[in-house]
Amino acid sequence: MLAKKIILKIIKDYPKPGINFIDINPILHNPADFAAVTDELCKKITNCLSAEELKSVAVIAPEARGFIFAAPVAYKLGLPLLLIRKEGKIPNKPYPFHITNEYTSYNMEVDSELLAKYDRYIYIDDILATGQTLAAVRQALQAQGKEMILSLHVTDVADLKGMRDANAALKNLPIEIVL
Repeated sequence: MLAKKIILKIIKDYPKPGINFIDINPILHNPADFAAVTDELCKKITNCLSAEELKSVAVIAPEARGFIFAAPVAYKLGLPLLLIRKEGKIPNKPYPFHITNEYTSYNMEVDSELLAKYDRYIYIDDILATGQTLAAVRQALQAQGKEMILSLHVTDVADLKGMRDANAALKNLPIEIVL
């Protein structure tokens, strides 16, 4: 549990009408808040997984805001980090897959050689909204015989929990939220 409450800004009708965008910049602007969120993400992982389990997992995070939180967590816990990039950004044997979320639809990819090195993954991203990005990444991992064992998010859109709960691709996936 964080020692103080961190307030995030909501920007209405961005990036399109009907979407309320959660701005993570207040966390990033305050080094103490960024450190507290990073520490809490690490704590959630170590509370969910044993030291033995941590020896055989990697962190996976989507572009771009997931990178911001996943990188320091992977560093602090001594875990490998795989980046999910937009199509055309992985120079070495990309494994492509498609994502449709509340904003748009696009192709993503991950380095297939790095993906092959681990069977179990911890997913880290900033915001959990409808869960469509999370579900697409989980399905892409499953298609390669990989398992997402934990999903961590800085915050979520609580009003969309029902939509996430109804998504069969997210069933039995432990999901942890920091704020």
